Amino acid sequence: MHRFTCTERVQFSDTDMAGIVHFSNFFRYMERVEHAFFRSLGFSIVDPPVEGAERVGWPRVHAACDYMAPLRFEEEFECELLVEEVRSKVIRHIIRFWKSNGVLAAEGRITAACVRKDPATGKMKAIEIPQRFREKIEAAPQELLRRQEKK
Repeated sequence: MHRFTCTERVQFSDTDMAGIVHFSNFFRYMERVEHAFFRSLGFSIVDPPVEGAERVGWPRVHAACDYMAPLRFEEEFECELLVEEVRSKVIRHIIRFWKSNGVLAAEGRITAACVRKDPATGKMKAIEIPQRFREKIEAAPQELLRRQEKK
């Protein structure tokens, strides 16, 4: 899968004094849609312990967001996650936030590394993305990755 969408509604606690989503909350929205994407594939962003299975995590090594149009209290919007790139140890996502009228409100990017705890040192170490993820996650076609207005 290379694309996932869900609908959200701006909560009062997400807004500033003007009733507009505070910029920092877009990072929370990005995390929520990323988690929902993993759940839609039958995974969790935090692997549950399973006897004999390699347990991995996905810490963010980069996150950014550009803002184009405000989202306001009680406004519904669509979150669109696109898998931008799958490398040997890293997945990059583009996450777009679409207003109900098709206007792009914001566009963010997350880069997450696949890691596991090194048994010898106890530290997190980047590893090759396990096949169980590679079988279900692929990069989106280039035409979807280019920024454009929604139809």
